[in-house]
Amino acid sequence: MNPSTTGTVGAPAAAPTPQQIKDTVAQLIGIDADAIADDVNLIALGLKSMHIMQLVNGWRRAGRRVSFKDLAADPTVANWSRRLA
Repeated sequence: MNPSTTGTVGAPAAAPTPQQIKDTVAQLIGIDADAIADDVNLIALGLKSMHIMQLVNGWRRAGRRVSFKDLAADPTVANWSRRLA
């Protein structure tokens, strides 16, 4: 995952767009991003807990406030977009 580092020092990077989330997840699980609907359960598509932990760590380094519990509770692009906004 390669979170954006734009913005002022100490300020969080811009929240990832739904398409950026899809692209990142698709890369992790080896599918086409176009196959991921906003409301599909990402775990059902093959996302593992280790992947979620990697995403959480990357987004935290980019200044987003997010937890594994937040993402695992509702693993959809739509929910993650709201949580990361």
